[in-house]
Amino acid sequence: MAGGRLRLRTVRSLAIGVAAVLLAVGLLLPRSRGSSPAPALPHSALRGTAVTVAALRGHAVAVAFFASWCPGCHTEAAALERVAASAGPDRVVGVAYDDRTASAIGFASRYRWTFPLLDDPAGNTGAAYGISHLPTTVILNARGQIVAREVGPQTVTRLRAALRAAG
Repeated sequence: MAGGRLRLRTVRSLAIGVAAVLLAVGLLLPRSRGSSPAPALPHSALRGTAVTVAALRGHAVAVAFFASWCPGCHTEAAALERVAASAGPDRVVGVAYDDRTASAIGFASRYRWTFPLLDDPAGNTGAAYGISHLPTTVILNARGQIVAREVGPQTVTRLRAALRAAG
């Protein structure tokens, strides 16, 4: 009888260990990057004319949610402009999330941003895109679908790779 209990404990311990390993591996794997239709972008432009998701179709786009008060947004600002300057028109779109208009315009001017800038002062568009932290860059594929969500400051290399992968 004692041998049976020992075997049962061994099997239970082994099962718990296997479950723990499977859980750990599952948590370490990259999240699924399935696609979903992108919500509408804000109708108000900070500079120039507003762009729509439909107008952006045909190539991958990085939609960068930022705010002038966000330290990480300052960290990635130069990278966004470098990618926009090298990738072509409308490959990067900035969305000022929950920020004062004047502050967002000053931020964009400070970093000499040349890409389209949209205004989301109440954060409604950000909420529709599932933004919970700034900076967050949402990658859209050529069909206007969300294929990736990159949280935190991005580098030129990471942005280019995300756009290529969404290509």
